[in-house]
Amino acid sequence: MKTIQPLFILFACGLLAACNSEAQPSTGIFKEAFVKQLQLLRPEGYERRAVKLVQVTPSKTNSGTTYKVTAYIHDYDEGYPPNSYYGQTCVGKMDNWIFTIHKDDFGEWAVQGMFTVTNNSCITNPSEGVASQPLSVVPGTLYEIGKNPAANDQTVNNTDNISPLYIGEYAAYGTGGRLMTGMGMTLTSGNRYYDLDKKEAVPIIIINRQAL
Repeated sequence: MKTIQPLFILFACGLLAACNSEAQPSTGIFKEAFVKQLQLLRPEGYERRAVKLVQVTPSKTNSGTTYKVTAYIHDYDEGYPPNSYYGQTCVGKMDNWIFTIHKDDFGEWAVQGMFTVTNNSCITNPSEGVASQPLSVVPGTLYEIGKNPAANDQTVNNTDNISPLYIGEYAAYGTGGRLMTGMGMTLTSGNRYYDLDKKEAVPIIIINRQAL
């Protein structure tokens, strides 16, 4: 049986699906983009919107791009106190709603999904500056944009600031971008790879990489 030595070659992505994937955002990045989107959709006439997250669960099959979210949205309208109208406070819930995240045409993370909550409970505020449904009694953890360090995480499982290698097929290129025939591989989990014969998986050491 032939022995495959650990790879030390300079790898570049070929025209393969594994190389066309964009970096997957962390859950912190998803939360930041998700709450930003909700804030942009704050109803007209409401001065304040707060978002409390109960659970944000990444998909097991599309980790980093698809999330199941349970959250409460708290909207406060201060009304017009000179007319003895103190507005109202509305609370709505997203219960295990599904959202996806991707980069838009400007390179910014954007969340897609249904954002309109129709099960709002709205109660008139009792007096000036007093919410009929205090934020403190709403379940979940308050998420404030720009105040969560995890939102600065770049990618999933990327603690050493190195962009992730994607599971899938890779092609090898030599000097001058020349395709090295027979040197392709399929990367598997645990930084292991199969050769073109798919006979063995051994550790791989990448000393540099470049996405074309």
